[in-house]
Amino acid sequence: MKKNIGVVLIPLILLLTGCGEIKKENILTFATSADYPPFEYYDNGEIVGFDVDLARLLAKELGKEAVFKNMQFSAILAALQSGSVDAAISTIAITDERQKNFDFSTEYYIETMAIVFLKNKGFAGISQLSTMKIACQLGTTMEMWLKKHISEDAIVAMDVANQAIEALKAGHVDGVVIDSFQAAAFSKKNPSLSYMVIAQSDNGYGVAVQKNSELKDQINRALGVLKEKGEIAVLQKKWLGNK
Repeated sequence: MKKNIGVVLIPLILLLTGCGEIKKENILTFATSADYPPFEYYDNGEIVGFDVDLARLLAKELGKEAVFKNMQFSAILAALQSGSVDAAISTIAITDERQKNFDFSTEYYIETMAIVFLKNKGFAGISQLSTMKIACQLGTTMEMWLKKHISEDAIVAMDVANQAIEALKAGHVDGVVIDSFQAAAFSKKNPSLSYMVIAQSDNGYGVAVQKNSELKDQINRALGVLKEKGEIAVLQKKWLGNK
């Protein structure tokens, strides 16, 4: 009897494994860092935001289902390089340095940078940056921009934006440079804070994939379809307002 059971179980195991492989082919796994509202963040235990909705629409256009792996922003590209995810979408700016190791879709949004500061201290303008200690999120275009404008000794790069905001509220830094939408969200949530737009990034956000991946052209075609259908405009209105 044991021999007969084994004969039955082996094909069954192979069948289940095969089904798992087929299912995997229908999934597009995205790395993201869900601490950056309104692009990607947790709401009632679920990852939501502009990038999340966009990833789902892109996957749907490709006949797949989007699945998300949440991690620190500084770990996203390493996860992509290792092959543990298929793509990365997390307000990732397309820079020359990043394009040496990864391919990117066409840009889907160009960010505006802002500084968050204590309302009772104020902020006079960009010229004041050189006298301040500024926090930002590690590995972002904000960190790159700051390195071009102030001494690196005055920059405090942190893993998540929430840490930077808490450091500001505690008086450990004088300001936090982040995306203007996030600056508005933090200022609204914390009455003691205010913000000012200080620059527009030279680099738009794109979906990152492995070098020479066929996904780049597939995602670009899907982006083109979504733009033509007006679905990206709908997402912008939903998450970003009239901007």
